[in-house]
Amino acid sequence: MKPALPNIASVTEEQIYNEFIRLGMEQLIAQDLSKRYYHNELTYRDLENLEKQFGIKFDNLDFKIDSVEKNLQKDISNLDAKIDSVEKNLNAKIDSVEKNLNAKIDSVEKNLQKDIANLDTKIDTVEKNLNIKIDSVKNELNTKIDFVEKNLNTKIDGINTKIDNVEKNLKQNLDEKLKIHEKFLLEKLNISNRLIIIITIIIAPIAISSIANIITSIINGFSK
Repeated sequence: MKPALPNIASVTEEQIYNEFIRLGMEQLIAQDLSKRYYHNELTYRDLENLEKQFGIKFDNLDFKIDSVEKNLQKDISNLDAKIDSVEKNLNAKIDSVEKNLNAKIDSVEKNLQKDIANLDTKIDTVEKNLNIKIDSVKNELNTKIDFVEKNLNTKIDGINTKIDNVEKNLKQNLDEKLKIHEKFLLEKLNISNRLIIIITIIIAPIAISSIANIITSIINGFSK
């Protein structure tokens, strides 16, 4: 039958073993008894033998164990308090870091938005300047094209005028040459006509006289 012992769940087996050693118990016995005591396996006979051999009063032992347990609980409480304090400080630091991080993120986001706005403004300015330059180049190009076209038209008109003048001069020269040639032909024709008339005047009487003689001969021949 096992004795009714106090709750020692929070006391380690090593602490019980050290207490037995401190009281002068041999290591092997202290190891065995501490193990059995820790697991609540001591009998009344074991308790009586301990009281006879070592003069151990388990009431005192239980008190010491309770004192150790109390100190342990106090240490645990202090440790819990320290853990709570550390946790609180960590939470405060985490909150501070999170707050600072959020502030930095907000600042970075604000700066980025500002940079983006500045970039948009620069892009609009560049686009506006490019449009102005494009319009200026376009106007200059149109002016140059108009000027070139005007010069070309002027030159074409000049060429057309020259062609007209050449054509007019050629026609005039041709007319003059035709008139000269016509005059020359007329003069030659007049000379030819005069020659024909002269020849006719000279030859015609001779021819008539000859023909008359021939006819007279023929007639005379028939008369014989």
